[in-house]
Amino acid sequence: MGAPASYLVADIGGTNARFAIARGSAEHGFELDQVKRLKNQDFEELRDAAQAFLESCTGDRPESACFAVAGPIAPGRVKLTNSTWKFDPEDLAQELGMTGLVPVNDFAAQARGAPLAPRIELATLLDGETHADSPVAVLGPGTGLGLGLLVPRPGGITVVATEGGHAGFAPRTNEEIEVGRFIADEYGYVSWERLLSGRGLVNIHRALCQIEGVRWPGHRPEDITTEAMNDPASLSRRVVDIFCAVLGSYAGDVAVMAGARGGVYLGGGILPMIRPILEDSPFEARFCRRGPMTKFTSSIPVHLILSDSAALLGAAALAEAGGL
Repeated sequence: MGAPASYLVADIGGTNARFAIARGSAEHGFELDQVKRLKNQDFEELRDAAQAFLESCTGDRPESACFAVAGPIAPGRVKLTNSTWKFDPEDLAQELGMTGLVPVNDFAAQARGAPLAPRIELATLLDGETHADSPVAVLGPGTGLGLGLLVPRPGGITVVATEGGHAGFAPRTNEEIEVGRFIADEYGYVSWERLLSGRGLVNIHRALCQIEGVRWPGHRPEDITTEAMNDPASLSRRVVDIFCAVLGSYAGDVAVMAGARGGVYLGGGILPMIRPILEDSPFEARFCRRGPMTKFTSSIPVHLILSDSAALLGAAALAEAGGL
């Protein structure tokens, strides 16, 4: 039996690029080797960063690659959001000495990689029964609100990239109605992302300050989450409690609309930092309680992704498959 296949994989944002060599298969699992984080500002082009990573690696050079990038993917040249980097996948593959390079949206990669994450990198928020023949939903608040679906098919999985974070917000309490009204006055249309993102935390905080008649202190998202964790009596804690409740509503809506009996995974950079609050919040009640569909949603397992390896694992699976 020969050595397992290897792939160059990357998760590229506006500030940092993480590279790794992935070995294995989606069926038997991938191992990530020689993982390195490089700062975009240190390299003029993505090609230079990728070459620098490969030069630092030991062992045989992979023959193919998949780069998960923060930005829309269209035929031809790929331009990253919030970065000056842009590249043509065919040209870049040739320059790196590879047979092919698949570009995918970063959340599509995270969605594909969520079920491949080791159990130690997951926290189960809601026990349930996994139906292997049913769709899986992967969603996560970060800079924006991402949502991807995994749909089983004979011999593999189809990754469905969505813009579900831009669906319309549906408040459930008087307080959420007031918060939604504040956001509507500013933006007009109120999407779930207006609340479930880093900027969403700020939106909720500003709204509560206006409702309470106090001056907004200019908090950034990290200020809000830190204060919420350190002071249960703070306004920031109320913000994060609302955030978690709204997340439960959104995740439950996604679960019933997608028929996600394969499970729901929560990703993004915010949730691991507020895990104790999330676990003690109305998230579960909001996810499960939905009238005649309560039994349906209560049977769906919900997992929190604790590490940042999912996107790299997903990129490996998509490199193996040759794309979405």
